[in-house]
Amino acid sequence: MPPQIHSRVLIKNFLTVFLPLSALVGVVIGTIYYQQVQTEQILLKTNELRKVDLETKVISGDFHSVVSDLMVISKQNELQRVLEGVSGQQQALSQELLLFSGYKKLYDQIRFLDRSGKEVVRVNFNKGEPAIVPEEKLQVQAKRYWFNDTLRLNQGQVFVSPLDLNIERGQVEQPLKPMIRFGTPVFDRRGEKRGIVVLNYFGTKLLDNFNQAFANASSQGMLLNADGYWLKGAKPEDEWGFMFPNRKNRTFGQAFPQAWQQISQKESGQFQTPEGIFTFTTVYPLVEGQKSSTGAGQAFAPSQNQIDTKSYHWKIVSWVSPETLTTKSNRFLSQLLLLYAGLVGLTGIGSWLLARASVNRNMAQLELRQSELELRKLVEREKILKTRLSSQIRNSLDLNTILSTVVVEVRELLQIDRCQFFWCHQEDESTTLELSQQACAPDLTEPLGCSPIQNVEALSEAAMQGNLLCFDDIATDSWLDFKSRNLLVTLGFKSLLTVSVQTQSGRLGVIVCEHSRELRPWSDDEVEIIRGVADQLAIAIDQAQLYNQSRAATAAATTQAEQLNQVLHNLKETQAQLIQTEKMSSLGQLVAGVAHEINNPVNFIYGNLTHVSEYTLGLLELVELYQQSNAHSTPEVEAHIEAIDLDFMAEDLPKILISMKMGANRIREIVLSLRNFSRLDEADMKPVNIHEGIDSTLLILQNRFKQTPGNAGIEIVKEYGDIPLVECYAGQLNQVFMNLIGNAIDALDSYNSKRTIEEIEAKPSQILIRTELRNLDRITVKIADNGPGMNEVVKQRLFDPFFTTKAAGKGTGLGLAISAQIVTEKHNGAIWCISEPGQGAEFWVEIPINQSSKLATASTATLSRI
Repeated sequence: MPPQIHSRVLIKNFLTVFLPLSALVGVVIGTIYYQQVQTEQILLKTNELRKVDLETKVISGDFHSVVSDLMVISKQNELQRVLEGVSGQQQALSQELLLFSGYKKLYDQIRFLDRSGKEVVRVNFNKGEPAIVPEEKLQVQAKRYWFNDTLRLNQGQVFVSPLDLNIERGQVEQPLKPMIRFGTPVFDRRGEKRGIVVLNYFGTKLLDNFNQAFANASSQGMLLNADGYWLKGAKPEDEWGFMFPNRKNRTFGQAFPQAWQQISQKESGQFQTPEGIFTFTTVYPLVEGQKSSTGAGQAFAPSQNQIDTKSYHWKIVSWVSPETLTTKSNRFLSQLLLLYAGLVGLTGIGSWLLARASVNRNMAQLELRQSELELRKLVEREKILKTRLSSQIRNSLDLNTILSTVVVEVRELLQIDRCQFFWCHQEDESTTLELSQQACAPDLTEPLGCSPIQNVEALSEAAMQGNLLCFDDIATDSWLDFKSRNLLVTLGFKSLLTVSVQTQSGRLGVIVCEHSRELRPWSDDEVEIIRGVADQLAIAIDQAQLYNQSRAATAAATTQAEQLNQVLHNLKETQAQLIQTEKMSSLGQLVAGVAHEINNPVNFIYGNLTHVSEYTLGLLELVELYQQSNAHSTPEVEAHIEAIDLDFMAEDLPKILISMKMGANRIREIVLSLRNFSRLDEADMKPVNIHEGIDSTLLILQNRFKQTPGNAGIEIVKEYGDIPLVECYAGQLNQVFMNLIGNAIDALDSYNSKRTIEEIEAKPSQILIRTELRNLDRITVKIADNGPGMNEVVKQRLFDPFFTTKAAGKGTGLGLAISAQIVTEKHNGAIWCISEPGQGAEFWVEIPINQSSKLATASTATLSRI
């Protein structure tokens, strides 16, 4: 089909569908706009009626609250005592009004005036704080209209002034201070009128409450008095026109004459004019019994008259300007126009796609002929690829070189974005994929990211099973589940081809062909080419593996020789540890045997000392009785008594017996400690008191830390915590304590040999032993000294076998290594050291209370002191 004819048919089909659909969309959009505008106006009017009604209730509530405060003050007990002339009550009344003013914060002035108009008490509220006016500053207000109008009232009646601005010295006070005065007459207990109480209410509070209702609203709220003057208006310069001569013409009626005609004649209502929507109502703040005065603009001018409750009213007006109404409708119209434009655009796109559908059918035949030509070219390139692979296999048996050649040639052959080769490993029930080689198109603008076969489990499982997977369009292929399909599309893949490579040796690999810039349909011929490449690659892998096995056998012999050297070294270490263990075992048997042999005679001596003591005391008492009964003894007896110094012997013999008992008891404690330390009779794990093992160790080492003429001595500080019995091998654990405490003594002795006497006295040597319960399932033993400490290099090697910092012949280097083995392997615990140069060293031993709960910590660790 010629291009000109093709274009004409395409445009004709497009307009036939597009024009009717565009007109239909326009009608629907217009209907939606009209209904939305009507609905918004109804909601707006309803909302304005609700706001006006709420403001009416707020104003009436404010008035009632002030009247209640006025009545409470007029009936104050202190006020009645002032009327009765009780001494000192005027000050009490002032204090009560001061507290009341500070609590309410609503009244500019609270006053009590007598019948002559003179202020008896006045409290002012200035700058946020109430203050009592001194007596010398009290004024006479007899000429004020509100005083005379209030004084004429009967008991229980209330005077309410108009809402106007406060006047001082004949001028409106600046800044403006809106004010309403509430007053009521005061009567004493005999019913005689004695004065008035007046509250100057801050009108600003009422106006602020009024403003809050219209805050953040689309309408403007206005408060008008009965004459149409603004008490609160849209512009501050229009307010209080009746108080300023230059504003007398600024009324609501002058600004909105058509609207004022309806508002002034009706109680409430809502209407719309070219000037906007007006919602209004009339509020009557006074109740029966309350009076008001029209007042006067001058400070001392008399009021014109009093009015009843219905005449004292205000108008609450809510005004929605025409601009506000049109702004909302125009905004919605703009949104609909954008929607209309979008729908028309979508309609045009759909119409265009339908018009092109017929053209695509004609183009399909042309593409078929082109694909046949490309197939011939592909067959020729396949032959070239196989030839290159065969040549590479003959020239090199290096597996990486072969795999690299395959992925490069396959990518160039198929003209795809990326080709990869993965090794598949399966252990038990888990499968892992290892990327070996890949080749990417050089003109890619962005990296392709991770391979899909590593991110989608279904693909990896198919590869392990040897299945070939071919996806022309991943986004629409039904073989993939929804989650896998979405993941591949998110990673940017459009077409995918995978084929497994299975070798005779059992190794499994997979070739992955990826395309991400556009759809890449895979033909059957291309699939067969990839299958052939996979078979040829499997043969090459087997040959390369045989070559690698022969090289590995040679390397294994060398490795085996190195391993034998390592085993010999390990045997030497094990032999040294066995010698140390046997030495400790022999020492334990010797200690146990000595303790057993000493224990029997000591028990015999200790048990008979009690009887000897009793017999000796009895014989001494008998001698004393003989001396008392024989008044005349023979010279031979007197000579013998003097020779043996009987009196001294009677005094010293009980002390000798007590000393012998203490010595025998000391021997028993030493024997018991030796038995507790050896514990050779307890080969199994048993619950043991850790504190007893530590005490036994200290008793055995006592001669090393005692102060002697040549030794400054070491102070032992024990801070035992409340810990339970611990399930352990007591003898082995005592060996750990012996090693740690002995090392601490050695470190302190070496440290003291390098210090002067003054330095030792300034910082005496000390070993601190602490125990504590941690997390309710394990205990910790901390053994700390204040010696020289150690550097990081020493700390890192503390628990290595044969490592020691002691002089030659004084240490084997196995003490801490064996201690670490006892704690970690025998008791499932942990041992570590905290030390810094000059800060001493602290060893922590942590083991579980019950061996069923093992520690999840490292066997050994070296930490820095915090």
